[in-house]
Order: sequence, then C-alpha cells, then structure tokens
Amino acid sequence: MKKIYTLVSIIIVSVVLNILFYTSNIVDISTGEQLNNIILQWPVFRLFIEPFYAFAYYILTMERSGYVFAFVSWLLWLVLITVLLCRYKNCKLKNTIISCCFSFFFFVSLCCMVIILPVIGPEITNLDGYKIADIHSHTISSRDNISNMFSSINFHRKHGFTDFFITEHDNTNGYKTIPNNIGTEHIFPGIQIRTTDGVSVLLLSNNYFEYEDFKDKSIKDLIDFSHSQDMLVIMPHWWKWHRPDLKQLVDWGIDGFEIYNCGYRYISDQTRQQLIDICNENNLPVFGTTDWHGLGYMTNVWTIIEEKDNKNLFELIKEKPKTKIVVHDVKGNQSVLRYIFEPFYFMYIYVTTTQLKYVVSFYMFILVLIGLLYNIPGMKIIRIISLLLACFFSACIFYFIYILEYSFCNNVMIPETIIPTAASLVFIWLVIWGFCDKNI
Repeated sequence: MKKIYTLVSIIIVSVVLNILFYTSNIVDISTGEQLNNIILQWPVFRLFIEPFYAFAYYILTMERSGYVFAFVSWLLWLVLITVLLCRYKNCKLKNTIISCCFSFFFFVSLCCMVIILPVIGPEITNLDGYKIADIHSHTISSRDNISNMFSSINFHRKHGFTDFFITEHDNTNGYKTIPNNIGTEHIFPGIQIRTTDGVSVLLLSNNYFEYEDFKDKSIKDLIDFSHSQDMLVIMPHWWKWHRPDLKQLVDWGIDGFEIYNCGYRYISDQTRQQLIDICNENNLPVFGTTDWHGLGYMTNVWTIIEEKDNKNLFELIKEKPKTKIVVHDVKGNQSVLRYIFEPFYFMYIYVTTTQLKYVVSFYMFILVLIGLLYNIPGMKIIRIISLLLACFFSACIFYFIYILEYSFCNNVMIPETIIPTAASLVFIWLVIWGFCDKNI
C-alpha cells in the first residue's frame, strides 16, 4: 500500500508541475520570439508508448556536449537503485549481479533502440503559404549514415517538410537513388564537400551535378566556381571550426549560414548571435537543419520560408529571403548539478514541457505495466526481456546487412559500428538469459 501511495504522490506532483509551469517552448531562434501560433502535431501512437517516446525525444534533442555526462549519470543511478531494491528484497548475490547487469545493458539497449527505430517526432501542420525546408541531410550514400533514400523521404514528409536537399559527404550518389515514382520536384541536389581549407561547406543546386567538378578547391575558389554554375554555398555548423573568419566568408560571397544543426547542437548564445548579426548586416539568410544521418527518427527544427510567385525552394533561397528558424527548444541548462541528477532533471523537463495528456499517458502506461508484471518473479521478467532483446538486435543485423548490400557507396557506419554493436548486444542478452534460472 505504501508503494501505491508513493506512486500516486509522484503522479500528483507531476500534474501540478505541468499545470503551473508548462510551456510549449516553440521559438524562432533567429529572433528569440516565442511562436504561439505554431502548432506541432504529435503522432497518435505516442499515447500508447509514451515512456519510450518521451525518452527517445529527450535523447535525440539534448545537447550533444552533455551526452557522456548524462549517460554516466543514468547508468550510475540505475545501478544504485537496482542494488538498493535487491537489498530491500534480500536477493541472493547472483540475482543482484544479474539485476545490475540487466539494468546497465537495458539502458544501453534502450539508447540503441532510440537510434535504430523509426519513431517519428512532431510535424508542423498550420503553415500554408510557406516552404518548410531542410537544406542539410544525408542518406546511406554518405559514409556515416544508416538510412536509405526511402527513409529520408519518409522522415522529411512525416515531420512536415515540404522541400529538402540531399547533401551527401563528398559525393552526389544519393540523389540518383530517388525512386522514379517519387519525382524530384521537392527534392534538390546538393553536397557537403570538404575544402582544402580543412572545413566543409554545403553546395546547393537546382540541377544535378557531379562531385568531381568541385573537389580539391579552397572555400573562396569553390564559392566563385559554384556561383558561375548558378549554385549556392552555405556555411554549415561554423561553430564546429570557428574558421574562416565570418567577415572573410562574407567578403568571399558566402550565401548564408546555419545557426542550428541537429548534429551539432552545442553552440553558445554568443556565437549564434554573432552569426545572426553578420547575416542581418549583409542580407544573408540563416538556416536550421536536421543534418540527418538516420541516427534517430526525430527532429526539432524547421526552416520556414515564405512562398513567392510559384518559385521552388532553390529559387527562393537564391533571393536571400528572411527565414524563420522554428525550434522546439527543450535543451535546459548545462550545469554540473543537472548532470549529477540527470534522470530526475529529465523528468522535471518532461513534465514542464509536455502536454498534460501525454504526462498522464506516461503514468498510465507505467501503472498498466506494473499491474501486468506484479505477480511475475523478477528473474523471469529479466529472462523474457533478455530473449526478446536478443531477437530484436538479431533482426537489426539482418536488416542493416540488407540495406548495406544495396547501397551505392562504401558505407562505414553500418559495418564498423552498427552491426558490431548489435552483434555484441545479442551476445550479452543471450548470456544474461542463460544465467537466469529457467525454472523460476
């Protein structure tokens, strides 16, 4: 009975926090303006998998600079809580060790599932008269991507993008894999190309082009040559390198800057404002991009450009439009205290930035799960989940081998990282399964 009272108290506190402090946190980060007129449509299935969905969105939208600290904090707290629960239940040493291993690797597996599974994020639904654009994304034709062209098209459509560019790393093969029945009216060719300056830039085009014509050039030469070919050059995640100098890039003729990138979210407010200021001073557009590599199926940024005279996205960007960078901003602070108590901080951020119906759904799911598993011995639960996870990651191995076989490039991420990680988890979960008492 005491456990029920504790859980009910947690639910009541969460609901009160939501009612008192909830904010949608939808902002135009180019101006800092709160966008109360923007509506994010969340997928219906979210209500039925809310704990996993909430964790997935948290992982995929947090600051990259805090990943290691947050990951360590979660693992330490999970192991500590597991040990305390085992002590409370007077578990045998063997069961305590198995339970700790289960908690540790279950969290690791959960993070991997967030990366692999196509669980979509929110979609912008009420922006008639605007292009909703993504000028920076990749497919399996880039060495560090795990998604094919079909996944990329589906990803962008599900999140409300009307138009996007395919910007592979140092090749243009991805654009050639667009299915014939899809068409290219709203999908544009581009490239993220390495320069002799040691940094990369985005080339955007209205027509297909060959990588070989643009490689081994400095930024200045690349800008000049691209402009002669009626193409645009955008500087991605400048804060990753802090070079070349911003004024120098403007003098060379750069056509715009990213100020938000889902692959490199960590940028100080001062640096972002520096980018915004130089764009405003020189009538250059700013962009927020997904930089999608297939690692996770969610985004929280959209670049909004007003439609004009039936022009396509490339033609609009060429006119250097005023853009809005819409971000569902849930980054929170980056203090040491936050990372010490990261799991609890996650719950606070969750209940104060999430609609009440989803918070209620979160706890309803937990209550139903507790009810279903209440009379089942802990070791039996661990045994069943271990076998299911071993099967899941085995299926992942076959899937990634399949899409790798039909890729048009020498992909590195899948054979060197994804498949070995999945194989390791299959082995680990089979070992944990084998150590559980079959007769419990």
